Parts: sequence; structure tokens; C-alpha cells
Amino acid sequence: MRILQLVTYPTRLVRHGGQARVANLRLALEAAGHAVETLAVYEPEHYGGDAVGRHDVAFPRDSRHRQSALPFCTDLASGLFAAEDDAAYAQIHRFVVELAPQIVTLEQPWLLPLVERLREDGAPPFSLVYSSQNIEAPLKREILGGFAPAEVDEVARRIHDCEARAALAADLVIACTEADAGVLRSHGARNVIVASNGIVERTVDPAVLRDWKWHLRGGGHALFVGSAYPPNGAGFWDMMGVSLAFLPPDQRILAVGGVAGLLTSSMEYKRWEGINASRLVPAGFQTEQALAAMIALSSAIILPITRGGGSNIKTAEAILSGKPIVGTAKSFRGYEALLGLPHVYVEDEPARFRSRLVALLAGPLPPAPPDDLELRRSVLWTRTLRDVPSAIMTAARDRAGAAAAGPARTHGR
Repeated sequence: MRILQLVTYPTRLVRHGGQARVANLRLALEAAGHAVETLAVYEPEHYGGDAVGRHDVAFPRDSRHRQSALPFCTDLASGLFAAEDDAAYAQIHRFVVELAPQIVTLEQPWLLPLVERLREDGAPPFSLVYSSQNIEAPLKREILGGFAPAEVDEVARRIHDCEARAALAADLVIACTEADAGVLRSHGARNVIVASNGIVERTVDPAVLRDWKWHLRGGGHALFVGSAYPPNGAGFWDMMGVSLAFLPPDQRILAVGGVAGLLTSSMEYKRWEGINASRLVPAGFQTEQALAAMIALSSAIILPITRGGGSNIKTAEAILSGKPIVGTAKSFRGYEALLGLPHVYVEDEPARFRSRLVALLAGPLPPAPPDDLELRRSVLWTRTLRDVPSAIMTAARDRAGAAAAGPARTHGR
């Protein structure tokens, strides 16, 4: 079948969890024999060059939809831009008509206004799959906590409405956790499956390992991997406290990904910069080979996740590694069945989280039992998304059968 993925970020170069989920869903569908195209409505200041696909549409800064959006709400504005901007919509409509997809997957709810207009304008009929990576309304309310309550209430209401419409309109809804699935059913979703986030299996390059072993020599270090997503930085300081002074001088935290810049630019970091700079190593974006080496050399992996919903790719990464893990209960959403693994510690009280981390970094490093490897491999994308292609095909066939039997189900805008 011809399948079109609609997203708000390009997926050719994967740097954050949302991209990874979309890219691996595409691989799973292609492996099942389907032809998949991806169209992103993206922010050009964050993506460019080889990262952008040939069908992607830029959401420029000077758009009236960007100008009127609150900070951190460009994703919500992107759907209205795609549906209402004449040039953008004409480009997208032309491509959709030419492709004539039989299935459209809506990654997160943001581009739902575009889907609704395409249907209103008589685009070739398609089944709709809503792939929900999170329950967005309460999370956005949390992120916008410092803004005027009336503005925050209005944004949260609009997002809730968009999520509810997407759940009701979709022939299939894919949730990341059972908790998210329950919320989506309460919105009216009739056909929901759960597919947790996953990870790819990496191999360690000996030369890269030697290089990072030299760079990280001396003392133990914990690994923290994350994107520049505000809740990642907030969760880190929620659990670390007012500074990193609790760590002995020879213990460090290695921050990898966009979260590194988020941490070093935060007020918490700057308030005690001398202490924090000696204990936090901001490594920024790294190659897959470098990340594999960092994981292999780490004494522990930390998951200080205190906000948001969905399931976290960095948790799957930590589980597969076999390294000791210190995380919060929230960090294991979607992976509860794996909490019994050795050296997996759940600490929701910040002082206990910090004490556990210090003890693990003091060593010696406990070995990962070899007989739990198969259980850890259950977090691979090939396992977590295994049932998705068949569920999508079943939903598409059911919709086609219903359309042949009588009037098509309507989808209001």
C-alpha cells in the first residue's frame, strides 16, 4: 500500500526521539512491503541541508501563524499554517493528489487541520492512523507555566480539542503506553494499540572506544542522554537539586544530545557554575559510534524524568545497555515489565536518587547477567513495532470494507 507520514520535523537525519520513532515506523512498514513517503512541515531555523526531504514544507518565521504563537507552541501553529497558508497548502495538496496515499499516518496531533482540509477538498480517500507520542495538552500546560493563565488555558484547550478530534477521526490509534491508551480511548478512539518506544542495537567501534576512553579518563561517570526538550532539563535539576556539589570531585555526569546546551544555559547551572562545570561534561550531539562508546564506558545511566507522558527512548537505550540505571517511576512508563532486571533502581525522592548515583559511581561496576540479554532485547524497535504494520493494514481493510458497504464515516473539521 501507499502510505504517507505527516510530521512536524524532517526525519532523514535523526537527532531526537520523535524523529527516531517516525523513522523506525517507516522502516517497519517498508519491511512489510509498503511504499512509504514522509512529508514534514518544519521550522527551517532548526533543520536544513541534507536533513530536509524533497517533499518537506518550511514553516517560516515570518508566517503570521508563527508570529501569533506562544513560545513552545510552533507545533500547534504548524497545523493551521499547513491548512491555511495558500502556497503551503497548494504544494501539499498537489503532492497528496499525485501520491494518492491509501493510508496517512498523523504523527502527533499537530497537522490534523491539514488532514481535515484535505478531506474536505476531496483528496483521494485514505485511512487515517493517529500515532500519538504523548498526551500533549497537560504537558504543554506544564511547559507554559510561567505565562498568563488565560493564555495557557486557551492553548491547552485547543490542544486537548485537537487530540480528541484526532483520536475520534482515526481508524487506528497507536499509543506509547497503556496510560496514554486509556486517555485516547476517553477521547473517543475505538481502535487503539500500544507500541512502546524502542532503540536500535549498536556495535562498539574499538578505535572510537579507545578515543573516548582517553577523553573520559579518571573517575566514574554517569550518562544522561536527551534532546533540548525543556522537561528534560527541568527533570535533571528536579533530581540533582540546587547544584552538583553532592558528587565527589572525581565523579561526573556526561550530558549527550541537545540537553547538554539546555543544562549549561540554565539558571541552575549558572548559579553554581564553578561547581557544576567541574562535574558536568556537556558532550552535545554525537555520532552513533561515539554514543555506543560512551555507553560502554559509563558506570551508570541516569533517567531523571519527572514530567510529561509517553515512553522514553533513552529508557530503552539504558535497558539494552545492561548498565546500572537510576531512574524515576515516570522514566519507566511503557517498560514496567522490565523493572525486575538486575541493577535497575527506581528512586523518586531526589535525595535517594543522588545517593544511589554516588554509590554506583564509586564502583565497582556490577556486571550485567548474560541470561537477561534476551529480555533486554525486547526494547529493540524491531520488537516494539512488530505488530504495527499488520494493525494498520487491518484498520485500512476495515475502513475500505465499511466504505464499500455504505456511506463513509464523516470527519468534521
